[in-house]
Amino acid sequence: MDDDVLRACLDGDEPAALAAAAKVIERGEGNRLYPSSKSALARWLRAASVSPEWAGAGIPLNAVAPGVVRTPMSDPLFADEKMRAVMDRAVPMPLNGYAEPEVIAEALAWLISPANSHMAGQVVYVDGGAEATLRGPATY
Repeated sequence: MDDDVLRACLDGDEPAALAAAAKVIERGEGNRLYPSSKSALARWLRAASVSPEWAGAGIPLNAVAPGVVRTPMSDPLFADEKMRAVMDRAVPMPLNGYAEPEVIAEALAWLISPANSHMAGQVVYVDGGAEATLRGPATY
């Protein structure tokens, strides 16, 4: 993760975030951008979810983090054996493998339903166990 990118995103300063991202790329560390933006989003979510604008208005604010989902966009990746091997290593999904879009939709449907009366500020991983596999038991 890159702290400058993270901070600019959390500050809502898009020009600063873009400038910081350009520096990360210049250093050859572009792989830090995805986790930086993902962390910024999760941190924003946790703070915003308990605000008067969201929780105070009775709106549960959460996010879904899917693993690899079988869609028309991902079809070419599945068709290429080399890319399939890369996905298998990068996003291991030990519970039922790759997801169909309906799996993610069901999670989203519950999150926005009246049944969700108390969950706020959570990133729900609908990824077949990829996050737990990659980050291990020390991260919760």
